[in-house]
Amino acid sequence: MSPSIRLHAAPEAGRRTIAFRLAFVAPGVDDGEVCAPASFDAGDGNIIDLGVVCSPTAWTWSAEHDLDLGAHGYEADGEYAASLQWGEHVASCTVVVGGDREAPSETGAAKPTVNRFEVSAPEPPAAVVRLELSGVAADQRLRFDGGAGEVREIHGSEGAHIDVTWPCAYTKPGAYRLVLDLIDADGFWVERLAEQAFDVVTPIPAGAAITSVVEGADESYPPLPEVPIATTAAEPWLPHRNAAPLWAWAAAHAAPGGGPITRHMGPGTYLAFTTETMAADQIWYRSTAGDWFPAASVRMFTPSPLRGVELPHDTPPPAPPAPPAVDSRRGVVVADTLAVRARPGVRAHNPPIDRLPRGARVNVFEEVRTGGDRWYCIGPDRWVFAGWVRLLDPASPAVAPHRPARAVVVADALNVRARPGLSPDNPPIARLLAGAELTIAEETAVAGAVWYGIGENQWVHSDWVRLLSPVEGDIAAAAPITLPIGFVATSSLNVRQTPGATDGNPPVSEVYRNQAFPILESASVNDETWHRIGPDRWVLGQWLRVARGRPRPAAIDPGERWVSVNLREQTAVAYEGDQPVYAAMVATGRPGAATVQGIYRTWARHASTTMSGPGYYIEGVTWTSYFYRGFALHTAYWHDAFGAPRSHGCVNLSPYDAWWVFQWSAAGGPKSPAVHVYAG
Repeated sequence: MSPSIRLHAAPEAGRRTIAFRLAFVAPGVDDGEVCAPASFDAGDGNIIDLGVVCSPTAWTWSAEHDLDLGAHGYEADGEYAASLQWGEHVASCTVVVGGDREAPSETGAAKPTVNRFEVSAPEPPAAVVRLELSGVAADQRLRFDGGAGEVREIHGSEGAHIDVTWPCAYTKPGAYRLVLDLIDADGFWVERLAEQAFDVVTPIPAGAAITSVVEGADESYPPLPEVPIATTAAEPWLPHRNAAPLWAWAAAHAAPGGGPITRHMGPGTYLAFTTETMAADQIWYRSTAGDWFPAASVRMFTPSPLRGVELPHDTPPPAPPAPPAVDSRRGVVVADTLAVRARPGVRAHNPPIDRLPRGARVNVFEEVRTGGDRWYCIGPDRWVFAGWVRLLDPASPAVAPHRPARAVVVADALNVRARPGLSPDNPPIARLLAGAELTIAEETAVAGAVWYGIGENQWVHSDWVRLLSPVEGDIAAAAPITLPIGFVATSSLNVRQTPGATDGNPPVSEVYRNQAFPILESASVNDETWHRIGPDRWVLGQWLRVARGRPRPAAIDPGERWVSVNLREQTAVAYEGDQPVYAAMVATGRPGAATVQGIYRTWARHASTTMSGPGYYIEGVTWTSYFYRGFALHTAYWHDAFGAPRSHGCVNLSPYDAWWVFQWSAAGGPKSPAVHVYAG
């Protein structure tokens, strides 16, 4: 029987880190989605629960033929047998860490030659595809996906010449991406041979009503009012929600519900959303550019939780606002979607004004009965049917409000779900990487397992979360806050009682990505640097990025606000004159796009801007300070890989760190901060 999955491993240059991907076989047209629990064994004793993983369908496989499992850092060189179990299916591969790696040899037949791949629309909205190829080997297959269920396969024969014409029927307007993929004899993706965009244009009458079924009654209504989706005032560093299109050349529309197409998103596009609405029975997001995207066409980012270390100083930036006061009576939505109305009761003149998803938390301010049914007031002129709201016991949160529990993710990747429990209808909505710090607001048990609530409609399995003691969760409890400070730049890092990795000095605990510790002492063992981060707590320096103090250059005034960027350590330190006030881990320019070195003054400041260049277009780049031509300090919401070069030349900071620096430096004027970039 042919395998259903494959496990691929790719080493990252110069590191003991391996990136893993799970590949799915191309499903048949009649094959449905398969969902099953999955676990990954790195081969070094680390086993990671991936939660429930769902296979792509025939209609989504061309864009989702593999799943990025993230990267795993190995502590020692050697050969490891990695494996992944998905339901009854098992895939494995051998991973070689360190040593001399031989480049994989080229095997198999040469790829076919595409002589013609044309799309025409003689009678819109139907289309006709003309495909001509040569040199298709016997062990090769071709898979055409025209969208809207138009999927076909061709099996090759040695040196075959193929010339076919296919009709494609499209019933809905929009932008479609027609792709031709090469797959191997077992049905796994090999290479994209060709692709073309095709617009199906069927104008929608302006102001046309959209019919939807709401609470059992047919109601016609235009798109619902726009609702802000920016993060609450408690997190001012996250003014937008950010996403990337799920497929290349995804379309934006002039209005929610399928209006005219305004633009196509090329590869390397990242988006920022400000509001959402419901139209045509799905959620639509409005971008900072003013156009609209259906929720099904984008993948939301989970911003990095990385935060730098604030050092004692006299003029800190504004502290984040305290979370809003919460009424003691709280509830959670238990329906898939729950209509919100301006008044209690279901009537033709009281249509829905909003919808809430399953798991949404609400405050209940008032209760009334209408027609024998109970209704809850959840805000000014906002009422919901009480039958679909479960009231929460005010004492149910596991942590007292004045002392929230802090925790850290111990899996390489941990799924976040909209509600507690593992089920096919509760898929992951985000992913947290190892070392991410969390605040646990409540806990509950589902099927015997404990789940932690870490935010609005955000739940994680407790098995992969470790509660932090005050010493682990607060640098100040371990030692005075002072430079140098080290940031963990790998998924997890062993802590030992003395420096050196020997059998007589086994690991006693672990620290995780993005955690920060003061460097109390350093030592060299077998040509490796070790750092002491606490009493009898030593870690290998290779995986720490150390922020150190640096004398103020003569070109910077004694009272000036400036930021030093250490390219070797991938860290930054903010100063007021000679006094360090903040330390952070950053990501600077990758090889071939190195960050410029020298001393510069900020020439432009933007709370939010758009950046573009060869191969990328990024909207909603927040807290940006340009210091030399196109080089800037700014937020990077699209990754959590700080501590290694990865940018196009700018200095990437986490959303919180970029906000901190931007707010703090504003007091220095329009040319603040000065920036000193050096090799280290």
